[in-house]
Amino acid sequence: MKDEFPEEFTVQRIGVAEAKAIADLSPADIARYFREWPRVAQDLLIESSNKRSAPSSFILEESDGFRVGWFSSRFEYRCVKRFPNLADAATDYLLFSLGKGRWTPSQPLDSN
Repeated sequence: MKDEFPEEFTVQRIGVAEAKAIADLSPADIARYFREWPRVAQDLLIESSNKRSAPSSFILEESDGFRVGWFSSRFEYRCVKRFPNLADAATDYLLFSLGKGRWTPSQPLDSN
């Protein structure tokens, strides 16, 4: 898991209360939550775009999906993963920002 984070990584502040409240759920449950509540995922996207300091985690919308990773003025973009939808990107952004790992959408959904 250490390879998933740049050496200058620090845990990031998440200001979206609804996202912070689900941060200890399993990754699959977080992704499910963002699919059911896309507004919360959108709030994370907005929060990321409003960041004014570096280094920091980021989530960016592109024409073909979303990018999540780490930006520093020294190294620029690092540890970048691409996602086709906002729910998966927001899941990865939340986990990555808090130093909890990265999201792989092929992870099986919990059955309970």
